[in-house]
Amino acid sequence: MIKRLVQQYQNNLRIKQVVSLFAVNIFIIPLSFVSNIIITRFLGPVAFGDFKFILYVFNFSIILFNFGFFQAGNRALVLNTDPVKTREYYGSMLVILACLFFIIAIVVFGYALVDKNVNEKGLRNMLIFIIPFAWIFLLTSYFEVLFQADNKIGLLAKSRLYPKIIFFISILLLYLFFTNYKGNRLKIIWIFFLLTQIAGFLYIIYKINPSFKNLRARLKEIWFYNRTYGFNVYFGALFNVGFGNLAGLLISYFGVDNSGVGFYSLALTITEPLGFIPNVIATTHYKDFSSQTRIPKKLILITASVTFSALVLCWILVGPFIKYFYGPEFQPVIALTFIVSFGIIMNGFADFFNRFLGSHGQGVALRNSAIIVGLFVLVFNISLIPHYGETGAAYTQILSALVYIIAMLWFYRRLVSKLSNNTI
Repeated sequence: MIKRLVQQYQNNLRIKQVVSLFAVNIFIIPLSFVSNIIITRFLGPVAFGDFKFILYVFNFSIILFNFGFFQAGNRALVLNTDPVKTREYYGSMLVILACLFFIIAIVVFGYALVDKNVNEKGLRNMLIFIIPFAWIFLLTSYFEVLFQADNKIGLLAKSRLYPKIIFFISILLLYLFFTNYKGNRLKIIWIFFLLTQIAGFLYIIYKINPSFKNLRARLKEIWFYNRTYGFNVYFGALFNVGFGNLAGLLISYFGVDNSGVGFYSLALTITEPLGFIPNVIATTHYKDFSSQTRIPKKLILITASVTFSALVLCWILVGPFIKYFYGPEFQPVIALTFIVSFGIIMNGFADFFNRFLGSHGQGVALRNSAIIVGLFVLVFNISLIPHYGETGAAYTQILSALVYIIAMLWFYRRLVSKLSNNTI
């Protein structure tokens, strides 16, 4: 039995990719947890919430101003088989990334100057300080979206792992040698975060070896794919992912301080691995999905069994974990984790079917479903967060995820029916 599994692993590229990417994600989990423990102890609940709030600001700006170009590059790479053009696509997407960064820098700078909440919580100067380095957030999307289309699972794993390892080592040294630091601790954390992200990402760019030859032709092709596919996905993401990221911002606007942002963010961090399982499996099968008429039932059953086993384990461990490692100040995270975990599970499976639809170029379906889900997210957030704060955001996770998975299953069944009829 074991010998047969080893042989399957050695002979099957997809199994190797699933195992390697999943192993990286599993390894990242304790790194992220320990990093968060160190940061929370170094900053405290309020400053940790400030740190997460700033992350929400930049993540939301990237969702708002990417205009679908990363998804357009994704589509170009999925349909491409020429390794020379592949390098040119990566180069042209870096040019587009630079243009998007310029737009985001201007908008966030204006936001930092005029927003009352940012000023009241003393975060204006911090936001302005980070703006020149905001391109690292764009690079995260660049790697995640393009590498799965080009089936560069090894580089995708490294882009996730290397910055986190470097950051973990740096903040561990920070905690050991700067325990009694009396200055701006939030700024110190951000300096370490930015430097480690830059170091890890520049290495990945070097490994891609992008080419800027035939730039005009490649940009023209990406523009075409953006009009026919990318912008549809982007427009939908504005409603779905965009309104989802509003939760962290809204908690801040309706809270006395940003501690609630930190509690909610920690609950998401703890439950996030539950969504890794369907995400990793779908990502490594993305190229295969494009030539299949349906997702194999065996793949769905394996994904479901592993995911729900992880959910039960999460419920058992979360209470002792928070009490021992984070302390009584972070007790509200336990209840939030139980609530959020349901939403993460449903989102993970919805993303699983989303990948299949995306591999078949179903941009309109993804856009429409994202708009539907996004509108529900907006309504739930506006209705629940002003009254219940971070708990309202947690319940929004469940309700919106339920809408999301229903929408994905409906579009998936419709596509499968169409593909089956075309093969008869």
